[in-house]
Amino acid sequence: MKILRVYSNNVVLASDEGGAEVVAIGKGLGFGAHVGDTVAETAVEKLFVLKDKQVQNRLGEIIGDLPSVYLEIAGDILKAIQDEAGRPLDEAIYLTLTDHISVSLAREKAGVRCVNPLLPEIRLLYPKEFRLAQLAVPIIQRFLDVTISEDEIGFITLHIVNAYMNHRMVDTMKVMRMIRDILAIIEAAFPEAYRKKGLPYDRLLRHLQLFLWTLVTAETVVQEKSYFYTWGKSEHKDAYACVQQIATYLEEETGKKITNGEQGYLLLHLVNLIHS
Repeated sequence: MKILRVYSNNVVLASDEGGAEVVAIGKGLGFGAHVGDTVAETAVEKLFVLKDKQVQNRLGEIIGDLPSVYLEIAGDILKAIQDEAGRPLDEAIYLTLTDHISVSLAREKAGVRCVNPLLPEIRLLYPKEFRLAQLAVPIIQRFLDVTISEDEIGFITLHIVNAYMNHRMVDTMKVMRMIRDILAIIEAAFPEAYRKKGLPYDRLLRHLQLFLWTLVTAETVVQEKSYFYTWGKSEHKDAYACVQQIATYLEEETGKKITNGEQGYLLLHLVNLIHS
């Protein structure tokens, strides 16, 4: 392999025999090395093949200022996730996860716990991704002798969600926060029904999840038929009042009008929850 760029004493960008660009990690691999030098394959401990040039360049900027162990940890975590799930992850997660763990693990090593206020919603909405994030626990323990908290597992879960769904972290966090706030509005209005949980509650959550992603990422929300809105407004005034409160909250958060059609679907799910 030929060196194309030296990122740090232990990390270089190189081209393999087939001409593909790879990020290579090895103790002292980049120390005193120059572009064009040959990399001894026996000195390479790990290889990462990244096809996206932008991700590759940004990763190089990050790891140039970080111990290479963080890239190794991220690489092992992502390999474990892909092996378990049997599906590829968006390459950008190498960048976001390496950057995240470089900060979070330093904090966890110092015994400073960062509370994840969205942890209950993350576990509820993304159980599969949360189980995949738990694969990080023994890997981080092996490298740094640190046992990460469930709050940190929740943060890693969001990185996995973004990588699978090609979402931005800022949008993911916004949707999760809005779901949490909407559930708080419903719980305050109907505490007994809320505590029942069950299938109607699960259906409400899934609907909120899909609707809010559309609301956050789409330029406009299409007006749907308002049959359920008219029905709920006349037959279920308590649920209607709650949905009006939710609609006002969402309009303040997003600046977008919540259509009667969408309010009608929220009414339907809320009525089913109340009367389940």
